[in-house]
Amino acid sequence: MEMRQLRHFLALMETKSYWRAAESCGITPQALSKSIRRFEEQLGVRLFDRDTRSVKPTLFAEQIANYARNIDAEARSLRRSLDTLLGAGTNQLVVGAGAAAATKIVVEAVLAVRARNPTLAVTVLEGTFEAMVPLLMNGKVDVVVSIMTTDVVDRLIDYRVLQVEQYRVFARAGHPLAGLEQVPLARLLDFPWIAGADEDRVSEDVAASFRAAGLDVPAPVFRTDSVSFAINLVMQCDALFILPSETVRRDVASGQLAAIDVHTERWTRPTVVFFRKNSTRSPDSILFLKELKRIVERSTY
Repeated sequence: MEMRQLRHFLALMETKSYWRAAESCGITPQALSKSIRRFEEQLGVRLFDRDTRSVKPTLFAEQIANYARNIDAEARSLRRSLDTLLGAGTNQLVVGAGAAAATKIVVEAVLAVRARNPTLAVTVLEGTFEAMVPLLMNGKVDVVVSIMTTDVVDRLIDYRVLQVEQYRVFARAGHPLAGLEQVPLARLLDFPWIAGADEDRVSEDVAASFRAAGLDVPAPVFRTDSVSFAINLVMQCDALFILPSETVRRDVASGQLAAIDVHTERWTRPTVVFFRKNSTRSPDSILFLKELKRIVERSTY
């Protein structure tokens, strides 16, 4: 078994396409197919069912994938550590961050770690929890800090809850509902809505609140994964959107956005730090986790 075979296997697991997997690995589809066949021969099991239109992983492939991801992630981490010791690489910390986390606690933690290690190069990738976790599992990200928008986490991932974020309805300053107290849910249906590109636990909780009040669930006019686009859109129309308060804290403080006081129960989700189970974490990533904990604990007092 070779590392390149594991990576070819993982690419095919992810793309379900020999052509796309080969492209991501920088080889031809024929070479990828040959590598997969040799991998299957070495393991003594069939990993993929193939026909002219699709590639479907077998139960053996599903089982092997978790081990392969962990091995690949550890190999990447080892290579980076060796390069650093040999002076051939960069002392790096790669952090995945959700929009809410990126506004404050990740920034403070990164600065604190850099103060301890001035030679450290830090890369922060912003994205949703769903987008960041595959990068974490593949070892391309050391740690992810994000709101946990689902209750299901891969068994290779461990996590710690940092704090609880409150979700609220926001609108532009000067919106007809801004400044009103205890706005009924029914009034929110009079205005267009912006929603995320995918459904998550928060959207399910919001929908449950409307149904409990005997109302239709707001049908979004706009869908986007871009927080900056949503904010700019809201500022130019009477649309409403729901976000963690921390994400738009500065926009509210500057008077550009207003939080609508809605008569309903609170919508909350935890902000969580995610990392790979049983992985060899770098000293800087361990320090980053400690700084996150310190920052969150300090803010609670």
